[in-house]
Amino acid sequence: MRMMYVAAVEVQSIRQVDVEKAMKTLADYRPVLGTSSRGWVEVEMTFAATGLAHACAKAAGLARAATGAEPIAAQVMTQQEYAARFAADALGRHASEAKGLMLPRQATDSWEPTRRAPGRHSA
Repeated sequence: MRMMYVAAVEVQSIRQVDVEKAMKTLADYRPVLGTSSRGWVEVEMTFAATGLAHACAKAAGLARAATGAEPIAAQVMTQQEYAARFAADALGRHASEAKGLMLPRQATDSWEPTRRAPGRHSA
């Protein structure tokens, strides 16, 4: 049975990654490119896989194809687990940030829990 997975893969990037090429390669996987806490290029993507082992291999392969660099670390989980881990924290942050910006409540309530958790990675 296929399930949706979210993966964050760090690649060993000695040189700059061609962001336009990477985004085009990963266009079907809702990609986000950023920098990990260790300074490596990080690729986050969402895709279907038949299990965790398949998802890990697919994430590493996609990251390599998109960036041309070797994957050195990965965090892979089901989309449901990702939402459980990060959505509540992100929604809380989003609501508190909105208060500081004086945004109407409707703006904070419309945040989609499937979106990337704000502030989790720098770009």
